[in-house]
Amino acid sequence: MVTLKGLFLTLKTTRNFWDALRLRNSKEKKKIIFRNGCELDLTWPEYTLVRDILSKGYTVEHFDELLCFKKGEIQIVGPLSLVGVLNESLDELYSLDCHNKVVLDVGGFIGETAVFFSAWEAAKVIIYEPVVAYHKFIKINLALNDVNAELHEEGLGETDGYATVQYETAGMDFGLSNEGIKEMKIKTKSARRMIEESNADLAKFDCEGAEKSLINVPNKVLRRIGFYIIEVHTSEIKNALLDKFRNSGFALVKDVPNVADEVSVVFFQRN
Repeated sequence: MVTLKGLFLTLKTTRNFWDALRLRNSKEKKKIIFRNGCELDLTWPEYTLVRDILSKGYTVEHFDELLCFKKGEIQIVGPLSLVGVLNESLDELYSLDCHNKVVLDVGGFIGETAVFFSAWEAAKVIIYEPVVAYHKFIKINLALNDVNAELHEEGLGETDGYATVQYETAGMDFGLSNEGIKEMKIKTKSARRMIEESNADLAKFDCEGAEKSLINVPNKVLRRIGFYIIEVHTSEIKNALLDKFRNSGFALVKDVPNVADEVSVVFFQRN
């Protein structure tokens, strides 16, 4: 069933909207022609993903075998299986004054938040992303948007070393459930070292549950960074981080709930 909002978005973004609507009861692909002229062969779930991104002000075009979504001067490239991250409206959620500041971006994914931080005039973005397969997309997006960045392949952990993650697909929630028939060995770096070595002014952590590692960072180390954005994935972790940051001399300045499960994004500023 198509909701009234979904119907409106289909009409707004799609030239051959009747063909698009016929997809909803089918598993087949159809050629969809979007308002900017881009043509894509899509199933209904794929179509709604692209449609919803376009409804946020992006346009879409082919980029070799990938897709490129553009909004203003920003360009984000990736495969269809990963670009759904743009539906989270991160450019609005994370919007900050980054002018001439160093940003620590832990959980870089395909480089989308690094691009936004750079567009907001960050002097440098230090990216940590443990899934090496994503690095090719990060590098494309950094180059397209002229981002001054430093890329590391470690993930956030309690200690330096390695961790084995069970998973089904390496998508946006990779590592959150730690369940599946596949496994990946990733490098980890302690939260303390990430913070100490970054000399960052701002930090963003989106690590699918690994944000709990921040709980054990000494207070004086946490205070080396003045502003934190942290996506938290359970109420237990959230409450522990609220206590930790308050005891470290930070104020909670924003708490944005997510419609999915217990996920929310919290913003802390050093007093």
